[in-house]
Amino acid sequence: MNKIAVITGATSGLGRAMAGKFKAQGFFVVGLSRHQPEADVCDRWIKVDLTDVAERSVAVEELIQLPGIDVLVNNAGVGAYAAWGELSENDLRQLMELDFFVPVLLTKALLPQLRRSKATVVNISSVAGLLPVACMGAYSAGKAAVRMFSETLRTEEREIKVVTVYPGRINTGFGSRAYGCRQVPNTPSHGSETPEMLAKKVYRAYKCSRRQLVYPAWYRLVIGVLLKFPGIYERGSRKIWKI
Repeated sequence: MNKIAVITGATSGLGRAMAGKFKAQGFFVVGLSRHQPEADVCDRWIKVDLTDVAERSVAVEELIQLPGIDVLVNNAGVGAYAAWGELSENDLRQLMELDFFVPVLLTKALLPQLRRSKATVVNISSVAGLLPVACMGAYSAGKAAVRMFSETLRTEEREIKVVTVYPGRINTGFGSRAYGCRQVPNTPSHGSETPEMLAKKVYRAYKCSRRQLVYPAWYRLVIGVLLKFPGIYERGSRKIWKI
């Protein structure tokens, strides 16, 4: 039987691109999302709001009936473009629920099956989880938490491989679905990379059993430089976000 990949948030953006990539490589792709993807995106679709405890439990029951899970991609997430003083408590809780608690709780629920399959867990964090981004503090916090979840899970679970993905600015329509009231700054990297390009890199990282993937790769250098000069970075951030 074909290997099985379970991908959350498979309807659009990076999730859709990764579903297409894994399917093209012969995987049986199971997509989890609130809205039904196009017919050719997944081999099987489970309608679920992963932030709803009851719905998530039903989805887990369906997933554990699978003969095995070879890859779990925790991709579903939401952003927020707002300063801490602007973000409502409700939006903050919803962001942390989807960006952090959902990947942790879904992975925990599937651990027995993941261990048996010696599976790979792919957690989608963000460059914002490595570098603090003003007016995206809640998103940075959530993705930094995903980073630590990945690193500790890898240590604790010897039978499971873990790949942490740190995307930068990817043209996924992310900003249109984000919480908050601020306009996204138009930076030079805006819209220069596509979900399909990143999906290819994610698949390669999975095949090569890499621990992490920063994409585009030049972000590694940028992060290193900016963290060495925090004062300059903070002043630049204030200017960009008009704080």
